[in-house]
Amino acid sequence: MKITEALRILQSANAPSAPASTFFLACGFTPLHLATLLGAHLQGQLPDRRIQVQTGLYGDLPGNLGLIAKGDHEGAAVVFEWGDFDQRLGLRDLGGWQPAELPDVIATSAFRVEHFLETLERVSARLPIAACLPTLPVPPAAYTPGWMQSDLSAELRRLMANFGAKLSRLARVRVVDPQRTEALSPLATRLDVKSYLTTGFPYRVAHASVLADLLVRLLKPPAAKKGVITDLDNTLWLGILGEDGLDGVSWDLDHKSHMHGLYQQLLRSLAGAGVLIAAASRADQSTVEAGLQSADLLLPKDCLFPVEANWEPKSYSVGRILRTWGVGAESVVFVDDSPTELAEVQAAYPEIECLNFPTGDENGIYALLEKLRDLCGKPLLSEEDRLRLATVRTAATLAEPLAHTGERQEAFLAQADQELSVVSLGTVADPRALELVNKTNQFNLNGRRYTEGQWLAFLAREDARAFLVSYRDKYGSLGKISVLAGRLAGATLHVDTWVLSCRAFSRRIEYAVLDHLFDVLDLDAMVFDYQPTPKNHLVRDFLAAFVSDEPDAASRIPRSVFTEKRPRLFFRSPALEPQWTVSKAN
Repeated sequence: MKITEALRILQSANAPSAPASTFFLACGFTPLHLATLLGAHLQGQLPDRRIQVQTGLYGDLPGNLGLIAKGDHEGAAVVFEWGDFDQRLGLRDLGGWQPAELPDVIATSAFRVEHFLETLERVSARLPIAACLPTLPVPPAAYTPGWMQSDLSAELRRLMANFGAKLSRLARVRVVDPQRTEALSPLATRLDVKSYLTTGFPYRVAHASVLADLLVRLLKPPAAKKGVITDLDNTLWLGILGEDGLDGVSWDLDHKSHMHGLYQQLLRSLAGAGVLIAAASRADQSTVEAGLQSADLLLPKDCLFPVEANWEPKSYSVGRILRTWGVGAESVVFVDDSPTELAEVQAAYPEIECLNFPTGDENGIYALLEKLRDLCGKPLLSEEDRLRLATVRTAATLAEPLAHTGERQEAFLAQADQELSVVSLGTVADPRALELVNKTNQFNLNGRRYTEGQWLAFLAREDARAFLVSYRDKYGSLGKISVLAGRLAGATLHVDTWVLSCRAFSRRIEYAVLDHLFDVLDLDAMVFDYQPTPKNHLVRDFLAAFVSDEPDAASRIPRSVFTEKRPRLFFRSPALEPQWTVSKAN
């Protein structure tokens, strides 16, 4: 934040009749821009109040600390710099940097630390205090070269580390983390020597803004998120459990999936701090249950509640989780590796914090871990935090079953700008098609697999018709996600193979594919060679909506029945590139 912006915020605040909130800024230097920026950041957190920031006298931090408890303040920010511990460490005082004097500088600083600690312990009994330890470089007082740690700098940093630790143990004192300050404001960009000498204000404006923001976060912490809803495949672990099996998913260094393990580790830490953790996955319940039984998981299954594993839109699962938890969407974070899933949930619950899990990007995942800590972290843990999950489980056991409707999904699809591309396959087949056929389990017509030779031989048949389907919408592309292959006999297509990637479920793609083929091939009917497998009940459920008997190897769907019973579709007209036979393909 710039000074002009800070002044504009303060000037455009509520009228003088608005209730005032007064805070105190205690420092030994001239407060100048820091007081302005602190007030502006506070005003942003308290828009209905009239913010006032009071300050003390220049050069008298001990006296200013004593003023904190004398006014009607809602909180106080205390900013230490090296000159507050010994004047010889300040640039405006010429007390001498002789080598023989440096041990006394350290001793004086240690004495001041104890005095400040005693004072803050006393005044913090009345109000919250945000403290910031010295952020400027230690001045070049030591006789060693700057790249070599001196006794002076080592002892001063040791004193500050101990001082910070003791301050953090005080009930109403919160200390700015030096690591976060370093991340936001590098050490070399903080000091303004000219300003320090001419006005007594030692900071560049950018650094002062960072400090003001961090201090306000301590004085008026944002509400911590109460729960995290996480995806499983390519998020909690690397791989797709339903496709790859338990042996095919990982979260370790050997499989280059270690960041997923760190993610599990962080969720376990948050769960231990009382944050509710749930899972929402597009998968069979039995498959997910088996996967979560793995003894190697760093996030034990009993930390996850509830676990929603189904083929419905993610927003349905999120809704049930929210109702089970009894919390609002604004108090929850949803993490998924799919931008489309994130957009679908965000459309249904605009208040929820949706975060992308950037699978394959180690630095991005690490940034996500820091973000989750910021969103869910809390200053203190309580007994209620420890009991929260058990309480929620009990409440869920007593609750009545929850119902849902398709209204939100309908609204989402209507504005998603869905686009389907249907490309016919000839003898020069796209290798992705065979990969999908041989890998997909959940939406698989009969579980039939092919060698490359068998697949090419099938495509070479005169009556063969095979299609590779790609999908995209305004949130991004899912790529090639479906294959349908069969034999054309007159106006009937006998479908031998049909698979749809689980990434593409709940978008009505399966309906759109058949709708398109009925039209393009001018079909009267399709006959599906359905065979049950341990995981393909989704295909059975789909076919059952259109056939009168139990789906079997000759499940026939007339065009008229399909048109009557299919749901509303929102797709743009799909593209089709015909390549029917060997001769036509060539």
